[in-house]
Amino acid sequence: MSDGTPSTAPTESERLAADLLPSRMDELALAGRTENSKLNELWAAAFALPKWYFVGQGNFPLVRPAAVVVDKRPFVMAFTAKGRAHEYALAKNILPIVGKPSILSFPVKSAIRHIVGLQSAGIFGVMFDEHRGGWCIPIERLPGMFEHFKVGAPGSEGVDPKA
Repeated sequence: MSDGTPSTAPTESERLAADLLPSRMDELALAGRTENSKLNELWAAAFALPKWYFVGQGNFPLVRPAAVVVDKRPFVMAFTAKGRAHEYALAKNILPIVGKPSILSFPVKSAIRHIVGLQSAGIFGVMFDEHRGGWCIPIERLPGMFEHFKVGAPGSEGVDPKA
């Protein structure tokens, strides 16, 4: 039942802008630098997300997630929201499709499989939300972390994935 006010779905621009608002994960990433217990919450929240996002580089069909070198090691750049990936692509001028970013998204389990496959190409790790506090993990640890922190696993107890 409606109150007579037309409801309008948010536009793509509004959804992308909403992704840029400070989040609980941003707080956890910053707090995790001094409190290990916050890192556990952070990883549980990251693995509870429905998808991870990546900035695509290259031309279709050979689009691949963008990577950067941090401390002499290559990291794939991952994002917790589409708007954050979009913001990063614009800031770094990664615009392969006529001035528009190519944003890739994968369900978390699929993203992990894809990222693990990049290890053979020399990628060392994955960096999340680098321009918003950032946190990272070596690829070799990613599958074990997922098994520990995925929804329903011991590491996810007491974590609200919507928080």
